[in-house]
Amino acid sequence: MRISTFQNCPKRQIGFTLIELMIALFLGLLVSAAAVQVYIINAKTAGIQASASELVEDAVFNLPIIERKARLANLGLADKVAADQPGSGIVLTSAENAVEDEDGNKALDNFRNPKDLGDDPKVPKNITLGGAPVKVALLTRTGDQTAGTEKNEWTGASNTSSQSGQLTIQYRAPQDMYDCEGNLALGPRRVTIGEVKEVIDGQIIIERFYLKAPDTSKPTELSLYCDAGKYITEVMDEYTEQSRPDEKLSESVEFETNNTIRDFGDAGQEVMTHVDYFDILLSTREGNQLQYYTVNDYLDLDLEDQPPIIGIKYGLILRSDNAVLNEEGPSEFNVLGKVSTLNNGLSKKYLRTVVESYVTLRNISVMDD
Repeated sequence: MRISTFQNCPKRQIGFTLIELMIALFLGLLVSAAAVQVYIINAKTAGIQASASELVEDAVFNLPIIERKARLANLGLADKVAADQPGSGIVLTSAENAVEDEDGNKALDNFRNPKDLGDDPKVPKNITLGGAPVKVALLTRTGDQTAGTEKNEWTGASNTSSQSGQLTIQYRAPQDMYDCEGNLALGPRRVTIGEVKEVIDGQIIIERFYLKAPDTSKPTELSLYCDAGKYITEVMDEYTEQSRPDEKLSESVEFETNNTIRDFGDAGQEVMTHVDYFDILLSTREGNQLQYYTVNDYLDLDLEDQPPIIGIKYGLILRSDNAVLNEEGPSEFNVLGKVSTLNNGLSKKYLRTVVESYVTLRNISVMDD
């Protein structure tokens, strides 16, 4: 009988030992952790880049609406821009805050209140809103002034230690165009005056830029708004006639009389989201140098010492849509030469940037008295 020679030989083991498996698992976890870390870094970097891109897009595509409108300010109205100039393109005064002369008498204001000068139908004269003078909180204001309290008025809304301002401008529509709310404004057109067809100038558009929270339950989510209205100064036979110049166009606002502003003082149209702060400065020229004033400082000057306004400088603090920073970003920002600090409780992990721009007024013919 044959006996197998392999019967008492030990069996060979094939595979990994427990130690080898633990080492392989450990190395795999290290590689996975590194990959996850790289992904997280790339995702955060992409988020920061996307947020930075959004800020650039806002600065390039949305903000220029202020510049385009400011360059129209005063078109077809006054010779110069000043607090006592009827039709002034930068609206600083109404009958409610008309500048007083050295004798304490109210001088003219930007809506030609309270005096009535001449019979020129093209010049704004005794302009009212809802049967009363335009309220101060709807005019151009800066953060150093007392804010309004009623709905849709300028309230100085800001996410910083400094109150925001408001820019209010007016101009005549040079042609059929759309205001900042997307509503049709009519340029020169033929109407019936004294039973005779005549060509009148364009409607006067008044627009204001200010900050407001779209959702009152989220008061720190501020957006830049533009509120637009219109008025006409001419006396005509049928006021409804001038709102239908072309059957191909949608109707413009219907006026029942002249010198009365329509559709102004409501919330307006949202222009840009996520704006923490907005303010302006008035620019004048004194000699060969530019001088900047807040509205408060400008109106505090004696009437004869108020130089014509030749431009405006505006500044904003924009923030990203999402919090993307690992560490807290800066809490202080220098805007228009003034340091503003973010309010307590606001997240500093958003990307924020300061944007400033200077706009020279084009539609003025008198630079110096």
